[in-house]
Amino acid sequence: MKNKPLLLFAALIIFSLTSCLENKEDDPILSCEPETAYYGGFILRFYEGNPNQSAFRNPSRQEAVCWSDLSPIQIGGSGIGNCGVGYEMFENPFLGTAILLSENDLNAVENSYYKRYLEVMGIFSCMDFSTRESFFNLFKPAQYGMATDFEDFGNFVVQFFDEGTMYSSIGVANSIFNVTLSEIEERSENNADYVVATVRFSALLKAENGKYLKVENAEVRGQFFRMTPFGSTWED
Repeated sequence: MKNKPLLLFAALIIFSLTSCLENKEDDPILSCEPETAYYGGFILRFYEGNPNQSAFRNPSRQEAVCWSDLSPIQIGGSGIGNCGVGYEMFENPFLGTAILLSENDLNAVENSYYKRYLEVMGIFSCMDFSTRESFFNLFKPAQYGMATDFEDFGNFVVQFFDEGTMYSSIGVANSIFNVTLSEIEERSENNADYVVATVRFSALLKAENGKYLKVENAEVRGQFFRMTPFGSTWED
């Protein structure tokens, strides 16, 4: 009888190890071979609550995503901000420029409807876009942080839209994660200035309904475009 507690403890360890191995076997495998110059590869893990809490440690669903710039996938650019009061009197004293990887819904009446998309956005002050030189200086081979809000300049916001639900890194504890930029190319053509970059990151995102999404082992290559204030143009 003296050995009964030890036997129970050993049984618990074996059960725990077995569960971990079972979960490991179910992990999606990310193995992407891009077919185009711009691409994205990442793992998505959806949770009913915060996965940093033990009750929500196992994802409700998960998948490995490999996207190239081929229909129904489009890889382009997007952005927000107006450097003051703009549309519907909203004040956005910043500019955010993003790589947008989207999956169009081919069954939708309008082909422009997004079934889901991933947005990786850098948040900067308006004056950082005022000259080509200052804009290009924003993107260097380096590590950047995850922004706490849309005025946390010099850091990045990650958002994922999934069939009607938007998940965002804003307001989520992401201090353990960072965004790494590499393979930078500065370009100017057709009156547009932009930076081509490879972006690597992991991030925890939250939706308004309280559900969470973890984007893991992401590697994205695309364009960050130079933006202008609402209704204005830069001198150069």
